[in-house]
Amino acid sequence: MVKSAARVFELLELFDAERRPLRVAEIVERLGAPQSSVSMLLKTLASRGYMEFDAARREYCPSVRISFLGDWATRLPDQKEGVPDAMRRISSATGETVLLGRMNGVLMQYLSVIESEHALRFSPAPGTLRPLHRTAIGIMLMSRMEDAQIGLLLRRYNAEAGTKWPIAKIAETFRAIESARERGYYESANLATSGAGVIATLLPTPIRGQRLGIGIGGPVDRLHKRRKELLANLLAVARAEATPAG
Repeated sequence: MVKSAARVFELLELFDAERRPLRVAEIVERLGAPQSSVSMLLKTLASRGYMEFDAARREYCPSVRISFLGDWATRLPDQKEGVPDAMRRISSATGETVLLGRMNGVLMQYLSVIESEHALRFSPAPGTLRPLHRTAIGIMLMSRMEDAQIGLLLRRYNAEAGTKWPIAKIAETFRAIESARERGYYESANLATSGAGVIATLLPTPIRGQRLGIGIGGPVDRLHKRRKELLANLLAVARAEATPAG
């Protein structure tokens, strides 16, 4: 791994998690990196226009340029808006946490998270990895795979799982996947996080061949009470993403 390249992404992920300007000392503490290298990295990014520095407050913050960098990569074919726009529409309409995930080997990885404003909420950090079969988004992602491929993936997971996560129950997972195929969505409860659930579906068109799952997360009881409303919003946005612009 190229350490300097990894440090850039760790820095940007830190700002994404904190969502506020930070001082050098805070960044050094959270990244566990030498102050000299952090200061040099921040100054380099600022000189290239990717970071802003408030001299009065001694704080750094990613520039507007960062928010537009790579925006094209999140757009579905024939769509003017990107996936983050779809996530924001769901967040605005529901007030709940919105999650975007993809497959990462035998795991599901949260790519982006817009947190709910409720005091009691489900809010995994972007980048968090979970077993595919223990997340609603993971179940949806597997629902587009052939059964033989799913079986191989689950057996591989069981061989590599170790003690961090329970062994996948293959027959039970296939029943969940079949439900997802029939309904076009999947609702989890207490799978990876006690008390939390997610209602998930798929974005209909792969981005450069990669399927993405999108979901609404929150406390199980609240999701259950609002299921009809939340599901309608989620599926409406997914259908809108499938419709070519024009």
